[in-house]
This record gives sequence, C-alpha cells and structure tokens, in this order.
Amino acid sequence: MGARRIPPKTQKPARQWPQWSSPGWLNRRLLGALVLFGGLGSLLGWGGWEMAQPDTLPIRAVQVKGEFRYLDQAELHAALGGPASGGFFNVDVRAVKQAAESLPWVDRASVRRIWPDTLRVTVMEQVPMARWRGDEGDTALVNARGELFAPAGVDAPELATLPLFHAPDGAAETVAARYQRLSAPLAELGLSVRELGLDQRRAWRLRLDNGVQLLLGRGGGEMVLERFVTAWPLALAARSEAIERV
Repeated sequence: MGARRIPPKTQKPARQWPQWSSPGWLNRRLLGALVLFGGLGSLLGWGGWEMAQPDTLPIRAVQVKGEFRYLDQAELHAALGGPASGGFFNVDVRAVKQAAESLPWVDRASVRRIWPDTLRVTVMEQVPMARWRGDEGDTALVNARGELFAPAGVDAPELATLPLFHAPDGAAETVAARYQRLSAPLAELGLSVRELGLDQRRAWRLRLDNGVQLLLGRGGGEMVLERFVTAWPLALAARSEAIERV
C-alpha cells in the first residue's frame, strides 16, 4: 500500500482593511472651520480686552437715590468719586458699595450699572434711635439694631431730643433691646423714656420725659415697670410733679 500524499499548507493572505479617504472638499471645509473659529476666538479675546479698558464706555454719571435727613450728599459724592471712575464693564461695584457704606450716616448701599455710562447708588440712611455715652465718656448714636455709629456732630441740637443711653462698652445691643421693650407700655400712658442706664452692677434705671426716675434693679425691671404702669393712672399721675423717684 503506497504512502498517502499530504498536500502542502497554503498561507492565507492578510486581511485587507478598507482604506477611507476624505474627499478634498471635506478637508477644505474643516480647514475653513478651524480658521473661522480661530478668528472668532481672537476677535472675542480682543473684544474682552478692549471692554476691560477704563477709557471704553467710561462712567460719566453717578446717580444717588435715597431719602436723606442727616447725610451730607456732597461728602457722599466725594467718597464715590475714586471707586466710581473707570469703564462701564470694569468699574468695581463692590468698591463703590464699600465706599458708600464707610460713611457713618450710611446704613446700607446697593450699586447698579445703568447702560451705557451711569452708576446708580441707592443709599439707606442710618436712623438714630438714641444717643450713646460709654464708660469712658465716648459718645455715639445707636440704631434700632443696637449698632453704634459715630458721625460728626453727635451733640447737634437736632439730635438732643433723642433719648440717652449710658452703659458699659459693648452693651449697646442689650440696652437698645431693653429700651424697645420698656417703651411700649409707657407709650400707652403718654410717657416716654428720656434716659436709660445700665451700671457696672448690671442694675437698670430710667428717667421719663416728666422727670420721674424708675429704679428697675438688676433683673429685667419688668415687675417694677408693671407696678408703675398699674399705679400711674390710679394715683401717681395726679401728683407727678412731686415724685422724683419710684
């Protein structure tokens, strides 16, 4: 029996992947798009740089809005002059706000750009609730939140009608809150607080507009005040001129 003949192995040809080629018109479009976007980026960058320059759309007017009784508007405009200089887009509105609020008579301020060359500064003036005298004799004014502010002319005649607080330093908020609680029941009797004091022993005393003094003691003074409010229309009011202290 003859040997079986094995045919030689044949090598398979390597797999050929299809070759993709972009047509010339597509390449030209891609190149054109890249050039276009590059140009737009450069234009936007230049535009941003140009807008950031202070001489581009410079601020020409500063409008001040608000109701003022004590605030010197000339002083306010002078304070705003430096921070408000610049261009419409690069002016630092936060610095303008801080400049306004640095003045003692300014409670709060807000700043808004008005196209194309104006800043509008809206100011809320401080409302003094009382005068303040500290332990060291320092004087200031107190608002309803118990915050001290010290403008020039604290002793001006138009402020002399405000009640006077005298207390240790750091107690302004406490005294302001107590004043508001004590004033309400007294107002119903047609009376008002002229002075309210807190001494180092934490004892309270007040003087009314009719000259009568109330020694409220170290507590809140609510019980003393309650007895006074009850007794005033029944017996005390008729002889108020003879009463100095309760």
